[in-house]
Amino acid sequence: MKKRAAPLADIPQRMVIVGGGFAGVTLAQRLERLLPLSTEIIVLSAENHLVFTPMLPEVVGRTICPLHVVVCDRHMALRTRWLEARVSRIDRESHEAHYVLKDGTAASVHYAHLVLACGAAANLAAIPGLAARGYPLKTVVDAMVMGNDLIGNFEEAAVESDAAERRRLLTVVVIGGGFSGVEVAGHLADLMRAIRRFYPELKRETPHVVLLHDGGRLLPELNHESLSEFTLKKLRESGIKVRLETTAKKADSVAVHLNSGERIETGMIVCTVGTETHPLSKGLGFPLEKGRLKTEPDMKLTGSANLWSLGDCAFVPNARDGQPCPATAQFAVEQARQLAKNLERVSRGAATTPFNFRPRGMLASIGHRNAVAVIYGVKLSGFLAWFLWRGVYLAKLPTFSRKLEVAISWACSIPFPPNIVQLRLSEKPSPETSNPKA
Repeated sequence: MKKRAAPLADIPQRMVIVGGGFAGVTLAQRLERLLPLSTEIIVLSAENHLVFTPMLPEVVGRTICPLHVVVCDRHMALRTRWLEARVSRIDRESHEAHYVLKDGTAASVHYAHLVLACGAAANLAAIPGLAARGYPLKTVVDAMVMGNDLIGNFEEAAVESDAAERRRLLTVVVIGGGFSGVEVAGHLADLMRAIRRFYPELKRETPHVVLLHDGGRLLPELNHESLSEFTLKKLRESGIKVRLETTAKKADSVAVHLNSGERIETGMIVCTVGTETHPLSKGLGFPLEKGRLKTEPDMKLTGSANLWSLGDCAFVPNARDGQPCPATAQFAVEQARQLAKNLERVSRGAATTPFNFRPRGMLASIGHRNAVAVIYGVKLSGFLAWFLWRGVYLAKLPTFSRKLEVAISWACSIPFPPNIVQLRLSEKPSPETSNPKA
């Protein structure tokens, strides 16, 4: 039987944020600056840290340490009250958020305004058999397990006598040719190339990365044909087998089966496509658009007076062009800044303003010290774009200590080989894949 904690004392002006990702953390930071000390700010999150997701492929590739891409939420917003808990339901009539702590204790908190920034969940069930074999890339544990198991495949292949089985173990299939898929494919290929020399038993074997994309152009988010072509060219030059207009039909214990009837035997399947609506969003009864909570231009949930949403779980229209905002960290951060201003306006009875943002650009690292970028309409590619990618994300990484740690790791990765220690954390992907963070 679950324990119940005493409810938190009612405070007339209490802001509750569900989710501790980019949107939730930025919102808490901004509210601390804009709202008086009499207003309590509470964040309910399943984890006590922010994951800097753009650098997860670098963790997979053993370029940086896993702890360098996570920052404790409490370090970034000192006045905010952080509760490591999973939100079970929202009672809209009594204005209460019900949650469960890690020890099973159930409790609730009354709110004046509640913001949903709970993100989206990975959906490996979209392809039959993928849930049992697929590796997602949503958490630090996912990245660590992927790198560990890749090295484990090399160790296993080094003592395998059957040539076909060795080839299977040294073949990785990545599903999805968007930002995440292209970046993780590039880093996996770099890692496999770098560690091969430590396995003399495999000197006659060539590791392979196969990238499957159902569209005719990589990185469709960039909307630039020339950069997509450059990405395709560089990936293929680095040995990655890119298969465009190719869909994975199903997966089994040894292979990926394609829509063409072909099968690719593989020792690892990485899936960067497929998301589903967060269970909390489904249970609220608000309209959904493409699996996300539909909001007004000011990010208030349609039909509500004190419920708001932003980030990956929200379908927010951008007043600049009338188009829905993409589910990216850049937009989540800007939405949080705007929503903090709107909540401050509401607290003093002023009118809110719609979200209006011109994106600065997009960058993608594609491995082998290459990247592609579009910055305010200017297209860049190659080493210069890669150098810019590192500079931009290093600047955006929270806290000076993390910036310093990552910079040192990058410097050390130039003259020294990657660390090929296998920690055996798990034989399976992170359970957080099927239990989305609140």
